[in-house]
Amino acid sequence: MNKKLLLLTEAVNSLLTKSTVPATLTIEQCAAELAMSMTSFRRKLSQEETTFKLIQQKYLNELCVHDLLTQHISIDTLVVKLGYSERATFERAFRHKFGITPSQFRELSLVGNDKNNQQNLSVIAKNMPPLPDSCQQLIGEKDQDSFDLQRVLKIVEKDAIFTGRLMGLASKAIYGKTPKNTQEAISRSLGINTVVNLAVIYSVKDALAEYVNQNVINQCTNAFLTAPKFFQLMRKSAGIDIKFDNDLIEQVLVFGLLGVLLLCHKNAVKHELMLHSLRGIDDLHSLNHHLHESMNMSVYTASSLMLSLWHIDASVIRQLNHLDKVSKLETKGSKQDELVLFMLSCLYALATGRTEHSELQQKAELLNLDGFSDIQAIFFIDN
Repeated sequence: MNKKLLLLTEAVNSLLTKSTVPATLTIEQCAAELAMSMTSFRRKLSQEETTFKLIQQKYLNELCVHDLLTQHISIDTLVVKLGYSERATFERAFRHKFGITPSQFRELSLVGNDKNNQQNLSVIAKNMPPLPDSCQQLIGEKDQDSFDLQRVLKIVEKDAIFTGRLMGLASKAIYGKTPKNTQEAISRSLGINTVVNLAVIYSVKDALAEYVNQNVINQCTNAFLTAPKFFQLMRKSAGIDIKFDNDLIEQVLVFGLLGVLLLCHKNAVKHELMLHSLRGIDDLHSLNHHLHESMNMSVYTASSLMLSLWHIDASVIRQLNHLDKVSKLETKGSKQDELVLFMLSCLYALATGRTEHSELQQKAELLNLDGFSDIQAIFFIDN
């Protein structure tokens, strides 16, 4: 994304950072500080697809979680910075959003240290049940020259449960015409590569059913399963000037948020913190930012950990690690990177059941995605 588009947004965030009580900073004060008239200030923010109120609210949300995780200040001081008249009001609002009190959230962030978190998650991943035979066969033969529709059918049809799942998924309205049989489901609706990816997702869902909150695993799985069709529509929305490695990016989208499930595993040291964070943190970028602060990792690195143990294509893992660096601003991202990160943000919103999507809509407009409203209607309302 062109950084010039967000120069004023960045300036407002800078003023909020310098303010001792950012909640009390007014739009009039910002405009005056930047030597702009109110009319010009509002107009230019509008050109960046935002408002002062939206910038300030997002900043305060980030500040709240950051200060609770890092223990930079007392909760009473934080209450003042966030603009609440009293602590009880802040605690009620926080509990409504996150499901626990600010003090409890801070306590959960202190459980375990960075080294223990990494080791703990590695042990959990290594001890996960092996993938079913059909799934392992599909992964093992994917790169073989003889891997075609007939070979896929031969493997898949030995697994009655997976076959039924594929038929059910391919019958969904977003995949077009209802298939008559497994061959039609794969050849006309899903595609060979997608079937292999879906085999992994269904296997993970079954393996973690006893270890991850049922609502989380169901919503996440739904997001993963819809990723291929979502990507197909997003490619059309992005236009012909953006060239994707379609097979690679589809895998990145299907597997990119798998780490959420690992982080929510009931044996993970900070799984309770993760569950409450999913409930209260609205966007994926913010979640990853705070996971780096509290656990020295991200959803992407947790996903890479799982994928490496299953010998999923190394290029997917490299791409996830690259996106992690782009997200942390450690390396410059391309237009394709920005679009992939945006798509992952959309899938995160779907996986966490978000009902407010104004920021996604604004981001889509900045990325010049035509028809994103129609895509929203399909994936965020119908599903």
